[in-house]
Amino acid sequence: MRNNSRLARNMSRSRLSVVLTMAPIAVVLSVSFVAFNAASATDEVPQDAGAPAAAEQVPQLDPRMEAYDQFRALLETGQYAEALPLAQRVVELTEVAADRDIELPVAYNNLGATQFQLGNYADAEASYQKSLELVESRQGISSRRLVVPLTGLGTVYAALDQHPLAAEYFDRALAVSRRSEGLFNLAQLPLIDQLVNSLYVLGDYKGVERGRFYALKIAEQNYGFDDPRTLPATTQLASFYESVSQFAAARGMYLRMRDISMQESGGFNPLTIRSLIAIARTHRLQYTLDPTSLVDDMALRDLDYGDPVPQGNQSSLLAPHANRAGLNSIESALSLLRSTPDPPSQLLLEALVEMGDWFMATARLGAAMPFYAEASTIQPVEPDQGNPLLAPRVVFYRPPVAAVRSIETDSRKLLIRKTVFSLLVTETGDTQDITVVSSDMSEAQQVLARRALERAVYSPRFEQGRPVATEGVLFTGEWRELEPIEAPSAAGT
Repeated sequence: MRNNSRLARNMSRSRLSVVLTMAPIAVVLSVSFVAFNAASATDEVPQDAGAPAAAEQVPQLDPRMEAYDQFRALLETGQYAEALPLAQRVVELTEVAADRDIELPVAYNNLGATQFQLGNYADAEASYQKSLELVESRQGISSRRLVVPLTGLGTVYAALDQHPLAAEYFDRALAVSRRSEGLFNLAQLPLIDQLVNSLYVLGDYKGVERGRFYALKIAEQNYGFDDPRTLPATTQLASFYESVSQFAAARGMYLRMRDISMQESGGFNPLTIRSLIAIARTHRLQYTLDPTSLVDDMALRDLDYGDPVPQGNQSSLLAPHANRAGLNSIESALSLLRSTPDPPSQLLLEALVEMGDWFMATARLGAAMPFYAEASTIQPVEPDQGNPLLAPRVVFYRPPVAAVRSIETDSRKLLIRKTVFSLLVTETGDTQDITVVSSDMSEAQQVLARRALERAVYSPRFEQGRPVATEGVLFTGEWRELEPIEAPSAAGT
């Protein structure tokens, strides 16, 4: 009988856990109750030596445990509205329980997570704050149990677009995690993701870079430099660098992804293909959007073959040139896909489009069109996304230098002026018939923005595998400038 009682309690303990994934910014909250003692239901019943043995008593289910089990069952099927009253019931029962100090914060975490799923952010905030206060008052400001309510509060504030507050709570949760679990514990990786999401919205790109780089170091410390398990952190850092136009830094991460993925055995590796496509893309975008970052004294190379151009002929070519290594990378990706039986259609589509973009960006229309034509016939894996070649796309556009000049100041704000143009994109990707739809730029700014658009190159729209002209294409040009300084008033003077 005693063994059966212990078994029942152990089984209860194993049941009492739930994982909630919260959107739109994911956070994993692991919450659990410790099974409490119900002695009257599970202890041995003394027997009279002369009386017949009584039937074994069946343990009675505790009301709190019963409410929790029902709550968890509803959560597992996504029935959050039905689970909410049960989460509240568990809180009420835990308020008067003997283990109140230990389990009440957990009950409030469950309630807050459920309220968050239902979009009740104010209620979720109150629940997490209550949990936080309980843990702080009973276990101090360094308890590892603080991580869940701190993360919950950060997630609530992020959902409310209160990112300064969200970053503050995520930072604090990370500090507790590192003190209690170690500087390089893996459990903090989801927290870093949430923190950098808020920092990115705030424009704190240095903070984002530090967070992504630290996440990569955590993976390296736990798995080793070349371990495939470092690839998620490497990918995130590469994507960040590319999003802020740090193409050389992004390419370094993509090269690392390529090298690690190529070490894995087992034949075709989609990550290798994606890495090669990304390497080509960063070369192309750097040449297109940030040509001044290219090495000025690199030898000019012929666009057709990559051979050094004789000194006397260099004046006829635009400098600097796109690096041939980018073209080699996308050619390698396509070669691997062509040699693979039944290659993934999405990867083939991406590689063909990138190859076409590469040639269009370097003024080789004839070479680009066959790749575009083939890509236009491929149905994407996600039909709602559509094939990118079913509408014109900007491939090459360099805005006026003055429009994108970096201006850093603490005392004056940066204004962004815009002009919406309407234009015709020909079957060869040229821009014609450019007109202004709306604008808050000056006349001089409009003139320069229009000239830049006249030199832009599009991938044309395709119908039945053939390029066609498209009228009424809209393009928005931007111009960044400092907010003007107000002249002092006569009285003030």
